[in-house]
Amino acid sequence: MQFERLRRFFCPTALVLIVVCLVLFFMLEVYLLALGPTGRDVVLYIQPPYPERVTEYDVGSRNQTRDNLTIAHQLYLKHILQTWGARCNRMHISQGRHSIGSIYQIIYAEHYLDLDWLIHVHVDSYVIMENLRYTLAKYMPTEEIYLRAFHAMYPYAHVGQKNSTDYVLSRGALEQLLARSCFSNAGWQDCLDNMKQGPSELLFPLQIPGEVLPFKLRSEFWNWPYIHRAVYTEQGFNKPLKYPIAFPYTTANQLHVLEYLLYHLRPYGHVNGMPALPEGSAVQLPAVVVDDSVARELYSEVRIICMVLTYPHMYEKVARTIRQTWGRRCNKLIIFSSRNQTNLDGVHTVALNVSEGYSLLWGKTKAAFRHVYRHHRNEADWFFKADDDTYAIIDNMRYMLHSHHKEEPIYFGCHFHPDKDENYMSGGAGYVLSKEALRRLIEHGLHSSGCNRQQSGTEDFEMGVCLNYCGITPADSRDSYGR
Repeated sequence: MQFERLRRFFCPTALVLIVVCLVLFFMLEVYLLALGPTGRDVVLYIQPPYPERVTEYDVGSRNQTRDNLTIAHQLYLKHILQTWGARCNRMHISQGRHSIGSIYQIIYAEHYLDLDWLIHVHVDSYVIMENLRYTLAKYMPTEEIYLRAFHAMYPYAHVGQKNSTDYVLSRGALEQLLARSCFSNAGWQDCLDNMKQGPSELLFPLQIPGEVLPFKLRSEFWNWPYIHRAVYTEQGFNKPLKYPIAFPYTTANQLHVLEYLLYHLRPYGHVNGMPALPEGSAVQLPAVVVDDSVARELYSEVRIICMVLTYPHMYEKVARTIRQTWGRRCNKLIIFSSRNQTNLDGVHTVALNVSEGYSLLWGKTKAAFRHVYRHHRNEADWFFKADDDTYAIIDNMRYMLHSHHKEEPIYFGCHFHPDKDENYMSGGAGYVLSKEALRRLIEHGLHSSGCNRQQSGTEDFEMGVCLNYCGITPADSRDSYGR
């Protein structure tokens, strides 16, 4: 009888405990999933695109019916005029209120005497005008010749909600289209088919199922036509497309990035292919070594340790990528995380005893500098701190630093608010400390009342305050052109 009573009492209780444990276990699993990279990817995949705010710099890269596309177009046009549009002989801007035929008639009437070629592109294109001229130089403007590329609409890529087609027309082709009344008959595509077609692949046509596109590439969709060509046509990345003309699906921000990479970036000891158009591709060969003897000499004279801070779930991607690119030019590359990782060849990995989080980056940065000072201070003259999304041209950095001595109490970076009291360097761009600056930071700064002793704080601001307290001179690494 007593056993029966106990069984009746414990069975419901045990069942409740089991159910509660299962629920708690499930909630814990969901919580861990949400915090991990898989959870973030799922959220990114299922969340709808947000409506653009007009004040944003990067406009129009997503679509919603409630977006003000007119304003997005106008902002795009402003950036086009500041970048590749400045290299056109003439530019005609149309916002879709007229038909293509009427626009072509206006252009032909106004520019007949100085028109050899007409390029017609969508507002989200970046055009390399030198490559266009080089490609067209082999043809006569009086020939009936055209280039055409269709670009399918993808909601997260186009600045409009429709497909687009880019054209390059010779004067002869344009004359025939207008003379044959091709536009009035709504069959001008048939008229083009009777003409000679040039190398239209230089305009990167793209029309593929949306399922092929990795959703992680939505924010950087502009390079997908090139990636698709290399991967899915089995041509590979080692067989470049010679002198590409236009990149479609380009965001307003990417217009300026391409402009900088193609026309303004000059790594020391290298010559950029643009705009002289030497042998080989000017885009797929961004830098051709002419004389790296100075760079090799400075490698041993100006020793730099590169300190890269990253998160555990980003380590594999970051370590390999940085090691294969700019990090291999450092005298020593150290990647800091908060978890033990497998060392890769050429990469020194350190697991810091710190908590992760953007608000705790100041504590992580202090721990990284303490580790370097304790274990590696005699292996370098300069110490460069960078985030995992930083790209640094180390040869240029050495060339800038070689006129300074490691015993100077100085550090270089990109100034924030140089005309105000709160003078500090951008943490995202990175900053480099001399050996003396590192010594003062560790021995006199981090333990003093003049520096933030807490783990939380805005990293670049707190570092600026601390270095200023230590009497370390801030110096802007940019040149007279702000580069």
